[in-house]
Amino acid sequence: MRVYSKRLGMDDRTLSHLRQMSGVEGRMPGEPPIVSMGSTAPPFVEQPRAVLDHIVSDGAQVTRPSIDPYREPVETSVHIFGGAVRLSMPLGVSGLSDLLEGLVEEVVRTCYRMGVLADLFGLHYEPSSVEGRGDYVLTHAVRGTAAARNVQVVVLGDDDVDPQLVERIRAEGRRPVARVPSTGTADLYRAVASARFDAIVIDEDLEGDTEVDLELAVALCDRVLRDPSMGGGRLRYSVTLIATSSRLRGSGDVFKLLGLGAEVVLLKDSWKLGTNVSRDTRPSVLAERLENLLLGMQKELKLLAGAAGASSLHSTVCGNRELFRAVELDGRVLEALGVKAAGSW
Repeated sequence: MRVYSKRLGMDDRTLSHLRQMSGVEGRMPGEPPIVSMGSTAPPFVEQPRAVLDHIVSDGAQVTRPSIDPYREPVETSVHIFGGAVRLSMPLGVSGLSDLLEGLVEEVVRTCYRMGVLADLFGLHYEPSSVEGRGDYVLTHAVRGTAAARNVQVVVLGDDDVDPQLVERIRAEGRRPVARVPSTGTADLYRAVASARFDAIVIDEDLEGDTEVDLELAVALCDRVLRDPSMGGGRLRYSVTLIATSSRLRGSGDVFKLLGLGAEVVLLKDSWKLGTNVSRDTRPSVLAERLENLLLGMQKELKLLAGAAGASSLHSTVCGNRELFRAVELDGRVLEALGVKAAGSW
């Protein structure tokens, strides 16, 4: 059962924030806009529209002092696919199927330069720019060129899991990746992990049975991968957990999903709105704006981690629910998330 609708629009304030970082607006592209420490954000003043709106960072305490990322290093890189690939930040770009082919080519090149993932799900072709960049590209074409190393297989239920297909993909020298709906069925995640997929992409926009909010699905999958019966937690360090949805808005959502267990978050609509790609289709302009936006979001993630007293996103934030508290959430939802209520020790 879902707590909130998965259709979440972009409010004007968030859109302006993204566009200032990309360079569409403002004067300092690539930099997080300066904002007040005060907030009118949900759930305190504005109406919450997602479970993520109820989750807040617990902040640094005396025994875990805050870190100023402008003076001290905060590591944003993450290692995925069992440590075989290093990303500069736990971000990726998705939703490319509605872009012109020339723009898709430029997005893949830009993602590679920035060290983030490019998700080609929904495309019916493999861009030529994938060549030599296959480690940083997720493709859904099982039968294609060998350029893309990471091959996605859509799995809607545990009955769809085919271990033989996984082995065939692996025998071709490529990595099998399962793309699954945002479901509350633990058996699906167990089946995918047992079939030895290298990564699980939880896509909230896929239709499936027993759909739940992306936040709840990520928390459940993380627990399944840590379950001692699944190999003593070993799978949690060999299976990469990736989350994506068209309703994700920016760094705040990314940071909270990391705390719930994701290692990479793929943005779909927010990066396109932030770079204004629907109005300006020049590849060189898109590349510059996307680079600026990713740089700005990386700095925002450093600020968020530093405020929580975390010096590394991968080793300190990913799956660390103790860094977060929840406000005004039902007890059953709190239990599913594994996040304590505000005020709890």
